[in-house]
Amino acid sequence: MKQFGIVLLGLQLFFCTVSEAQENNAIYFESGVQVSIPVHIMMYRSHRLAVGANFRIMKPITEKTTIGIRADYEYRFTKINNLTIVPDSTLAEQARYRNFIILSLKPNVQFALQSNWFLGIETGVGYAISDANKGVGLGFVSEYAGPQRFGLCSNIFIGKHFKVVNYKMNLTLYLSQYLAHGHAENALGLRFNYLFNQL
Repeated sequence: MKQFGIVLLGLQLFFCTVSEAQENNAIYFESGVQVSIPVHIMMYRSHRLAVGANFRIMKPITEKTTIGIRADYEYRFTKINNLTIVPDSTLAEQARYRNFIILSLKPNVQFALQSNWFLGIETGVGYAISDANKGVGLGFVSEYAGPQRFGLCSNIFIGKHFKVVNYKMNLTLYLSQYLAHGHAENALGLRFNYLFNQL
């Protein structure tokens, strides 16, 4: 699939950059929670809030640039609760009114801006699991026309570092995308992370 070729190319460039960045051997990691809402009309009709968690390992390659890889878990709730599904409904119809999970793994690059602000982009592979059936994924989206588990997941994000007492944290606004078969489902989210000491 075309999206996997893009992911493999991104991973190759990522690891090549890591091998060349010998001037700074420090590796850091951050973890936290996130919430998001769909901003695409199709998803917004059936689902609303998602809650999740993320974990990112990162490495500085210049004074203002870090590269990393993020693992995301997001659980999205359906808009309609306790809906009775008729026995002859299709699997896609059942999934439209059930919660689902998206797991993703995304290499990324982040740039430091002024006053502790930062900007970044990431892209990788995502895997969708519906509570209705593990095999359908996001198959309830009409543009996918069938079970859709794997997709290309991308984020663009902007955030700010700050301290609470001596704890280093950051707050990030992000726009996410799940892309498959030329169709994208988007969400707007807020992420709150704690920055751990270097490994």
